[in-house]
Amino acid sequence: MKRFIAAGAALSAAAFALFATPSQADGTIELSVGSLAPTNSVWWEMLKSMERAIETQSNGQIDFVIRPPGQMGEVEMVRETRRGERLQGCAVTTAALAEGGNVAALQVVELPYLFNDFAEADHVLDNVLWTPVNELLGRRGFVLGAWSENGFRSFATKGKAIRTPEDLRGFKMRSQESAVHMAMYNAFGAQAVQKSMTETLTALQSGVVNGLDNPPLFLNLGGLSGPLEYYTISEHIYQPAAIVWSKRFYDGLTPELQGILDAQKALATSARVDIRSENDVFQEMLSEELEVITLTDAEKAAFRRVGRGMHSDFAASVDGGTELLSTIQTELDRRRSQ
Repeated sequence: MKRFIAAGAALSAAAFALFATPSQADGTIELSVGSLAPTNSVWWEMLKSMERAIETQSNGQIDFVIRPPGQMGEVEMVRETRRGERLQGCAVTTAALAEGGNVAALQVVELPYLFNDFAEADHVLDNVLWTPVNELLGRRGFVLGAWSENGFRSFATKGKAIRTPEDLRGFKMRSQESAVHMAMYNAFGAQAVQKSMTETLTALQSGVVNGLDNPPLFLNLGGLSGPLEYYTISEHIYQPAAIVWSKRFYDGLTPELQGILDAQKALATSARVDIRSENDVFQEMLSEELEVITLTDAEKAAFRRVGRGMHSDFAASVDGGTELLSTIQTELDRRRSQ
């Protein structure tokens, strides 16, 4: 019997039907933040810490409200955040932010095998991408609040284990609602089916899809492990995540309150360490429930050749993608040569 914590209820615990208005009658300002984070996850604890910090530092002027989803996926959360009405912020993957926010260039940050390890990802996110990404987001109605992460994604399947790129050919894989994820599966020859996270468990149970990719943490706490049989540690995509604010909402705050939101960057950055530790724990637990496939260096290199082979073409297909990929790759090349 699976002993993983099934947190699917957390993904549907609250709908968006009865929202308070951002400016409440008692003079407080409501900051509603959408998230798919399960309530017993490090991500949730980070948001709760942010809630306490913002409310305390604003002396109660801001009422920070975490809005778990009803039927709303990440892409829709991003669109609602831009409007600044039902949501004034969201904590989402960069792929969802790129898709829902119409920030096409941001897709390249999740190209397969772009980063070799966490140290490379941290360096690029914090020292290379902050300013250009914040400028891109600003033109689309957002303010970058903080970088965080989901971690490295690997393949989880039922019916067949994935050991080579050829194993994915024709296999029905759930894809995140994201152009770069769809392009990756196309490169591997898989039959990709776009599904929001709120639809994924049903799709696995019904056979609409026979697999997906995700870090161990989200397989567990998202309640997705039940139908699955195999987990291949491919670590093919490093997936950052971001907390963004509605620019319309942010611009309406006093400079003092804006500064309080800006200060949360450090809290989210430090949370990456805890997210990585939790992913390590859940990856170890997976071996008790699923057959875990650890690829050899040669096997992983075969996946890497296919994944990296799509970089240039994909970047050229999205507005601003080639320039942003060049910025990232130039810094990675410089760092790797030292």
